[in-house]
Amino acid sequence: MKKAFTLIELMISIILLSIIVTFLYQAVAQLQHSNQRLLARSDEVDRREDLLKLLYNDFINAESFSWREKLTQTDKIVLKTSNSFYDMSTPYVHYRVYPDKKSLRRIESPTEMLNSERNVFRFDTVLQGVESFKVYESRGHCFIYLKSEGMEEIYLDIIPPSMSFKSPTNVDANKSSAEDNASNSLMDGEAVEVQDETR
Repeated sequence: MKKAFTLIELMISIILLSIIVTFLYQAVAQLQHSNQRLLARSDEVDRREDLLKLLYNDFINAESFSWREKLTQTDKIVLKTSNSFYDMSTPYVHYRVYPDKKSLRRIESPTEMLNSERNVFRFDTVLQGVESFKVYESRGHCFIYLKSEGMEEIYLDIIPPSMSFKSPTNVDANKSSAEDNASNSLMDGEAVEVQDETR
């Protein structure tokens, strides 16, 4: 005659199974957490590499470079470069940080002034959560410093082969404001025709 399990044996089996399942759940949860952290780190590295390539290609292919405005934490700069996302022939590329959204935007334009009459330009949001974006020039070197939330600080030293540097220009405050307002509410990649708002 086959002997059945007693109630105590069943309870002990259930308790042991519960302990094993708990340990397995904790191990799986920890593994998932590690995978999420690894993926987040991988995404951060990819974004950083893409940004470095973008800045390098814009500056290394630039004919001229000038500051539109120098602030304490951020600079507004413009390059005339052969690196174009939108098949423009030697476009002017503007980099500026919009404080309300802390977003660094790259703006391609056929003219140096963003609010010039009949100026069609396109822009892309390069990075969010920007705390500092500064560009320095010394002896033909371009030093770029970029600090953003959730990303390792960027220090980039570029020696453009044939680029002329211009001192910071005293842009009229109304013109600078018109440029900012013209591009502040657009979606990435959107083309816009801007009329001169300062006349």
